[in-house]
Amino acid sequence: MTSVPPPPPYTPPPATPPTGGAGGELVYPTTPPKDPVIVLILNLLLFGGVGYIIMGQKVKGIVAIILCFAIGIPTCGAGAGLVAIAGAIDGYLQAQQLKAGFPVGQWTFFNDHR
Repeated sequence: MTSVPPPPPYTPPPATPPTGGAGGELVYPTTPPKDPVIVLILNLLLFGGVGYIIMGQKVKGIVAIILCFAIGIPTCGAGAGLVAIAGAIDGYLQAQQLKAGFPVGQWTFFNDHR
């Protein structure tokens, strides 16, 4: 009688999460999830990007803060207000997606969750 070789040992999946498609690297939901209202308020009141940073979209948050200053200075703050409003709405929608348990890309905007 011939002996059957044992199965190969189990190898766990890699510790780093896979990268996403068009949105770049994915941001995964946290436990407990970030509250969408907190992200909205932070983006609205703190230069349009601080909510992104606490949510995990760090580069997007830094770019939003720089954009807020770059547009806000020549427009006497009007442009900064528009950036903050857009960032607040977008951050709220991204945080809702994360709270529902779905990952979002680093550069996804509004309802474009890939």
